[in-house]
Amino acid sequence: MKMSRLAFAAALVAVAGAAASAFGQTAAPVGKWQLGRQYQALNPAVSTSVGPGKVEVVEIFWYGCGACYTLDPYLESWKKTAPAHVEFVRLPVTWNAGAKLHARLFYTLRALKQDTRLHAKVFDTIHRGGNNLLGRDEASTLELQAAWAKQNGIDPKAFRDAWNSMAVATRLRQADDLLRRYKPGGTPFMVINGRYTTDIQLAGGIPPMLEMINDLAAAEKRR
Repeated sequence: MKMSRLAFAAALVAVAGAAASAFGQTAAPVGKWQLGRQYQALNPAVSTSVGPGKVEVVEIFWYGCGACYTLDPYLESWKKTAPAHVEFVRLPVTWNAGAKLHARLFYTLRALKQDTRLHAKVFDTIHRGGNNLLGRDEASTLELQAAWAKQNGIDPKAFRDAWNSMAVATRLRQADDLLRRYKPGGTPFMVINGRYTTDIQLAGGIPPMLEMINDLAAAEKRR
């Protein structure tokens, strides 16, 4: 029997505790989360891009990252129950040529307003379909990704135009700048309101990480 994507992800990593959707959204008890243990302070802090009254939660990810693929369905469940003051943002890494081409795909889909519909499909194509959506160079990668886009209901010309657009190039430069300031040591990497960072290993698993993000976001909302 074919496993669901969430079941497949769960089979990849052993995590303790309840599912992400069951997390409470109250402030953390004193001492439950310890700075320097389950999360770190970002120094200097980074300005956020969200509106007044909102707390920004950033996921730094790479489409080729197995742990990011595992985390993704948990994040999708968490987003449905996250506090209203939380604004979730995805930031793709641009560390090398392959990662930058995956980031270009992410921002191209966003420019076409297809990122919500196809974000998980990109992960599935790479990690379950065996197609890493990368060619020998930029030109062959564009053709490969445009063909994939066509298979998923996007006009190839519209995809190529967006892929080569100034808007996508600007997004990539902005990502480069943010990554230099966030200083992630790997992926996935979470940033809470430009002030705190954590990851799955530091937090002790996916469910506790998401619970802690809710609690830190609540503390930031009160600040």
